[in-house]
Amino acid sequence: MNEASTKERILDVAERLFAEKGIKETSLRDITSAVRVNCAAVNYHFSSKEGLIHAVITRRLEPLNQERLRLLELYEAEAGKEPVPLKQVLHAFIAPTIDLYLKNPYFMSIAGRIISDPNKEHYSFFVPQFEWIFLRFKGVLTQALPNLPERELLLRMLFILGAMIHTWTNHSDLGRFSTGPWPHTIGEEVTESLVNFCAAGLEAPLPTQFGGTHEKSVSE
Repeated sequence: MNEASTKERILDVAERLFAEKGIKETSLRDITSAVRVNCAAVNYHFSSKEGLIHAVITRRLEPLNQERLRLLELYEAEAGKEPVPLKQVLHAFIAPTIDLYLKNPYFMSIAGRIISDPNKEHYSFFVPQFEWIFLRFKGVLTQALPNLPERELLLRMLFILGAMIHTWTNHSDLGRFSTGPWPHTIGEEVTESLVNFCAAGLEAPLPTQFGGTHEKSVSE
């Protein structure tokens, strides 16, 4: 077995066990036993369990953000000098996450665990991976929604993140409320529904306490 395949197998097994048992609850021995290598292999490739955790995260998040950027730049090129249509901005932001969920559901479970962890373990490493792409999309949304105050835009972007994460992690829970069959996993058609939902939220009237006049717009 070559070094590259050993490293990938360790990452694959770690991702699955972190999702199934929890990051803290999964020991290096659990991982090495499942991969059938010794602990020295983990230390060789990742230095430590913390290094392995970081590698599991960056292996998925870097391609995710690059795909978001690729789609956004494609839509920007199509729009030319005009603002990118709102639903295209949201499609670029949301669709790659649904695709990642469909291909790597274990990782999305890990992401949900990290973000929702009340102790915020590993949060300080996880969230900065998104800062640059979040700010990139914020800028494009500012152009698409020039009259929306910055505070309200940030709140609505937070709501979008919440809806997206909850869709990954709790979609199957809706089955208990459905009068008919309910899929155990989300499908690609969910992307359109989520984009439409989030677009409506971004375009909703301002809360009355803002009155549309007391906050500076994002573009100011």
